[in-house]
Amino acid sequence: MSHPHTHSVLNDSNYPQVIPHPQFKAVDSIYENRLRQFTDTGGQYSNLNLPKFYNRKRLRLGGSQTGITLRQWDAPGLTKPLFKDVMEKRDEFRSIDVDKPIVFGPKWSSHWFEVLIRLDKNWFDAVSIDKRECLTFLWDAGCEALLFGVDGCPLQGLTGNGERTECELPLDWFKESKGSDVMTCKFYIECGCNSIFGGGGDNYDLRVCELAQYNAQAKALFYDFWVLSDAARENGPPQKHKAREICNRIMDTFDSKDAKSIDKCRRIAAEFLGTDVDSEKVFEKSKLNKFNAVYAIGNCHIDTAWLWDFATSKTKIARSWSTQLRLIEKYPEYVFVASAAQHFKWLIEYYPELYEKVKEAATNGRFIPLGGSWVENDTNLPSGEGLVRQFLLGQRYFQHLFGSKSDIFWLPDSFGYSSQIPQICRLCEIPKFLTQKLSWNNINTFPQNSFNWVGIDNSQVMVHMPPDNTYTADANYGDVKRSVHNHKNLYNDQKGMLLYGKGDGGGGPTPAMVEKLRRCRGFADNAGGEFPQVTMGPTVTDFFNDLSNDTENGKKLPSWRGELYLEYHRGTYTTQAKVKNYMRTVELLMHNVELFASFASVVHKDYKYPLSQIERLWQNICLCQFHDVLPGSCINKVYGEDVWPMLAKVQENEEKLLAEALSQFGISNFKDEAHKHLIRLSSLPWKKSSIELVNNLPNFLISRAQKVAENDYLIQFYGSTLMKPLSTRIKYPSIIYKCEDGLYCMENSKLKALIDSDGLIVKLYDLVNERQLINNTIMKGGNQYVMFSDTPLNFPAWDTELYSLNKFRYIKKSTKCKIKLSGPLVSSLEIEHRLSENSKIRTVISLSGINDLSEASMVKFKCDVKWNEDYEFLKVQFPVNISADFASYETQFGITKRPTHFNTSWDVAKFECCMHKFVDFSDYNYGVSIINNNKYGGSVHGNIMTLSLLRAPKYPDEKADIGHHLFEYAILPHSGPLSATTVRAGWEFNERMPSELFASAEKKNELFALDSLVTISGDEGIILSNVKRGEDDDDVNYKDGLISSLPKKYVGSQTLVLRVYESLGGTSKATITIGTDVKKVVKTNLLEEEKEDVEMSSPGRFTFELRAFEIATFKVVLK
Repeated sequence: MSHPHTHSVLNDSNYPQVIPHPQFKAVDSIYENRLRQFTDTGGQYSNLNLPKFYNRKRLRLGGSQTGITLRQWDAPGLTKPLFKDVMEKRDEFRSIDVDKPIVFGPKWSSHWFEVLIRLDKNWFDAVSIDKRECLTFLWDAGCEALLFGVDGCPLQGLTGNGERTECELPLDWFKESKGSDVMTCKFYIECGCNSIFGGGGDNYDLRVCELAQYNAQAKALFYDFWVLSDAARENGPPQKHKAREICNRIMDTFDSKDAKSIDKCRRIAAEFLGTDVDSEKVFEKSKLNKFNAVYAIGNCHIDTAWLWDFATSKTKIARSWSTQLRLIEKYPEYVFVASAAQHFKWLIEYYPELYEKVKEAATNGRFIPLGGSWVENDTNLPSGEGLVRQFLLGQRYFQHLFGSKSDIFWLPDSFGYSSQIPQICRLCEIPKFLTQKLSWNNINTFPQNSFNWVGIDNSQVMVHMPPDNTYTADANYGDVKRSVHNHKNLYNDQKGMLLYGKGDGGGGPTPAMVEKLRRCRGFADNAGGEFPQVTMGPTVTDFFNDLSNDTENGKKLPSWRGELYLEYHRGTYTTQAKVKNYMRTVELLMHNVELFASFASVVHKDYKYPLSQIERLWQNICLCQFHDVLPGSCINKVYGEDVWPMLAKVQENEEKLLAEALSQFGISNFKDEAHKHLIRLSSLPWKKSSIELVNNLPNFLISRAQKVAENDYLIQFYGSTLMKPLSTRIKYPSIIYKCEDGLYCMENSKLKALIDSDGLIVKLYDLVNERQLINNTIMKGGNQYVMFSDTPLNFPAWDTELYSLNKFRYIKKSTKCKIKLSGPLVSSLEIEHRLSENSKIRTVISLSGINDLSEASMVKFKCDVKWNEDYEFLKVQFPVNISADFASYETQFGITKRPTHFNTSWDVAKFECCMHKFVDFSDYNYGVSIINNNKYGGSVHGNIMTLSLLRAPKYPDEKADIGHHLFEYAILPHSGPLSATTVRAGWEFNERMPSELFASAEKKNELFALDSLVTISGDEGIILSNVKRGEDDDDVNYKDGLISSLPKKYVGSQTLVLRVYESLGGTSKATITIGTDVKKVVKTNLLEEEKEDVEMSSPGRFTFELRAFEIATFKVVLK
């Protein structure tokens, strides 16, 4: 069968009959390797290729009529003065001899330079006429810097060390000098003596200070060639070969003697990139293919502290965000996102002029605040209320500044994500979540990128983890490709997000990144194939909205239930024990302050609830929950100069506020003529007994107390909020004695512990339930201290590795063992151990008497440690006679269950886990809980329960954890599975209330009222976790409050905000009774925004039901 058109092709007159010369087949590897020569700035051919045409002109330091001169001023010490303060010192600026090295320091100091440029007017006029050209200032002092105009507004940040060393100067900064052909430009540069990633050395030197005029077309060709050569090097698609051919043709066309050849080269590049890559039009040329799309989001991750302190972060924010405003001006399609309300607060305080520009850009939809939280916080370690306040502060502040809240929780770099985050997010009006940190897993590959994350209460958020597996992409060809090709949920959706921009130490996107993305889009539109279409302009919200629309509101997306456990950085549950102890303390103290200040403001109308003070304290608490601060991965400077003093001051102010609130009820910390009656207050809403150490015990109670030392007595208290000393003897006293076999026996009719002279509990009997709890077949006994070698593969402060479990030594022989207390209220045994030549631990093991065999009874351990180790990990272990596949670890407002076996690699990965106040290991009819007062790491594997105590990493803080440590833990046996017994015991063990208070007889009735102001009854698994005043009340003290523009909704009324949660994992009911007149009750979200009215069953009383692990907030409006 003939083909009619075949002969015409073969006889085409353009096809020669005789070959003029032979043509060889290009050798792929040679033609590909050649490409590097074309843009190589330091190679032997740089003068023969494109770098020759990068610069048109340069102006350097020195010169007589034209040139650059500098004057310098050094800030005293390590201070970081503001521009306005520096300008008052202008007379102190000194001239610099440019013929000598310009060196300054030390590390963390601040130095200011006045820069004066004198430029030939003809040069300036030529640049002014050609809109493609610009005047670029180059500065590289090897450290971070910020360029200011003479008006004091920051223009742009500079990074140093060859990275971001250029700044395009506004032409209107140049002024004509009278009577000369010279244009002058003056501005200021603040140099901070630190690199982008920390302190660096103590001396910095100015390496580059120049003014340049670049060849705009040469730079554009550079970007063309960058993307095309990347495409030419990739494996697989046929477009690679065409890209390589185009690149070689560009190199063949380029003539180092003819600048006009650049235009010819660009026309060749346009064959694959199109003609619109020099403008935003490239993103408008064709409709975005939603089946192969990449949404490019400019961002700048600034660690609020890490290898630098808070003060340095404030300057990083100004450097980074001013730089992004320049990009917004230059590129109409560019959109930038920024998180952390704290960063905006700092910007307003220290750089108000810059904030006004940020606000304008935000109004125009180009600079987008998001995230909803106060900082990019850790989610493993903060308490439930701590996480709530992150959003309460953050969302309200964003609404105050910008008129709207964030709908996205933005947390790309935290070290794992709590199983309650989905519910907390949804209750803060946040349905979307972004991270990428699980791409760091070092055992298993997380199988999702776009999915629904379901919390332990069944709440869900829509999640995207950018498939490029970074939040600091350089926006290269490969980044765009991976953003779809690496996507693990392409069956469900075919779009990915690309987060690009310099980060961690700040910086953000560069002009080169935007230029590359323009060309990547041009390549996709013109070359076709599998390469994704990238778009700029749509926001993060736009991406999630498109994802939702294309998956039927997320119904087509797979789900992941429970925590997002990071298989990495497990050491952060333990590192820097001091900051973790502070955090547990200040969170619990704030609970007490808010409770009693709320009560005082309701009972005493002349007392103003100190809302502004409480708000400021929460800001500092939330600041210290940043994801490198609380986990313990910062330098020593952060802890020693910022965090520990800050949290110590928070604690001091909390104690002061608590004392002021209690004084309204005639309660004092000190005994005097007006305050004679010994009491104790509880901040927990259930009746309980406690044994406390007190001084100045009334004579009539001495016979019922246990003397500890001169004027020091142990005494029983009993009650709910108001606890009184019991004047009766304890029913089941605690006793201790030494047995014939050398063991110490400690018992109280419910528990009996046999302890050897090395402090090991060799037997622990539940006398009521007839259970022996210590499994002696595994190890000799419980409370076994173990030192593990702790040398991780990477990141010492962050990581502890699986193989560390294989290399350990037991701490065996004690150096001291003696009976300390002999009952009847408390009996105790004191033991000392040498952990090494440099470290020792003193442990007091105690058992209290009880009044009822149904009461919880536990063996307590109080530890005093002198710690000075290198790469060691101290843990304590208890082998128990329990067998179950899962253990229960307390998390925020609930429980996370984790395997006790190593069946799969996913189980193995959880060899170290996070907990809060307890971990519980139970079978069907019995269990054991380990409760702690300031620890967060541990594990349960096989029959061994382990609590992690102290680490000794040497980077980034070589002094991490060295020093003195106090901590307590307890072992609580219980009948039945995990119950409210353990949950309540965890709260009681951690209660931070004064052990003794003294009341005035004149206010006796008001004291009794404390017991009835807010009470809860019903299922014991429902916990009333917080009582506070409403954020929108008008009768509170809100002087100098942060969020002043939000309206006060309750004028003339008081509101109490009550937070409850179901703690055990089952549907439950409870009733709350308010002991004063109530107008109405409203259920709210965590932001205290009203959602639905709650019916009262009788005046001041309402009943509610919670699903498993549900968090609920009720606003009680008082009459």
